[in-house]
Amino acid sequence: MKQTLSIVIIIIPVLFHSQSVYLQTVPFRFRIVTWNVGNSEPDCNTCQHLAFSSVSDGIKADLIVFGFQEASKKMIGLNTFHKTLKTCLENENYVEIISDYVGSNIVKPIWLYIYASNIIVKSQRVKLLKCGNKPTLKVYQDKILENIIGYKGVIASCIQIDKLTNIIFANMHLPAGEGKKEERCKLWSKFLQIYHANNIKNDYMFVFGDQNWRTLNTLSINNIIEAVQKKEYKTILDNDELTQMRQNDNEESTAQCLSNFIEASITFPPTYKYILNSDEYQTEKDKEIRRPSYTDRILISTLSNNLEILQYSAMSDIKLSDHRPVFADIMLHQRSSNDEIFAESYNQAKVHTTQAELLHILAIYYFVIKCKTRNVDIRQVSSIDLSGTQSDRENTVTQN
Repeated sequence: MKQTLSIVIIIIPVLFHSQSVYLQTVPFRFRIVTWNVGNSEPDCNTCQHLAFSSVSDGIKADLIVFGFQEASKKMIGLNTFHKTLKTCLENENYVEIISDYVGSNIVKPIWLYIYASNIIVKSQRVKLLKCGNKPTLKVYQDKILENIIGYKGVIASCIQIDKLTNIIFANMHLPAGEGKKEERCKLWSKFLQIYHANNIKNDYMFVFGDQNWRTLNTLSINNIIEAVQKKEYKTILDNDELTQMRQNDNEESTAQCLSNFIEASITFPPTYKYILNSDEYQTEKDKEIRRPSYTDRILISTLSNNLEILQYSAMSDIKLSDHRPVFADIMLHQRSSNDEIFAESYNQAKVHTTQAELLHILAIYYFVIKCKTRNVDIRQVSSIDLSGTQSDRENTVTQN
């Protein structure tokens, strides 16, 4: 009777298409790339390098997010950068999900591009959600001036994965210069305020870009260069503006915007300011001291532990700009449910039946209960052919 009961319990949800689902862990890989291109014009090889170089375990990402700053007028006017990037990614079987910018439509806007693999798109694992009533959320440092001459601001978009997880990707270019910490925090806080005002729900938020955090003057240029040569990056990070603010976020009101944001360990040299096509830092410009700094960052805000940072690094072999590109490869582990997974589990169990057969099973189950109450031999009942008719079952009872 226990065996019959278990069969009934398993089959009922299948035949009547209940909302019961099988859950399994479905990993999702994505790469975030941030790069201040500095008016350069990357070709397809560079775009491929940004998207696929040093991929973790040799597996390409399901989703690739690009955040570019300081795109030149020529790149915008002729649309060459976008065309090159799109063609390059399409050749690798990726589909463009979003392409938008914030800032001046004349010079140096802040671009956000998101691409998903064809397989992911066809399986409907990703969906672009609206930020308020638009596909992207745009925040300007000064909206009137930035539309005309400026290029500081934030652009964000929300992607839903497997109908379960919402991720915010925000590309930002914060005010530059030493001593501009408060202005940088002010723009960051402005973005968060507008984001919260739009009631955008998210499980993860990634904030990346040329955030312009500087190495403090507590460390001399010679000491910075020496630390780079010895790969003693912690020495520089101990004097990094962002690191110090995060450590003292309870003491400085300007650092409150950084609450709940974390960053993976940095194991690469400062990404700014390089001499073009060189590995040498430009430590002075117009008689102004330029300390090598970690200006290009990727930060995460989440309360979940389902995220794995596979790698966080810089691309030292792309030297077209005074900034080095920074990227992060990330794995999202989550419990995913869908009809395909359910169907697969169902087929593996080899449960093939019809509603008519279910009625037979229910009738048998009811009959077993009756036999039990009348001391009928249950072993004979369990051998009844499921395809038998009601008269067959009555004859079996008569024989007993």
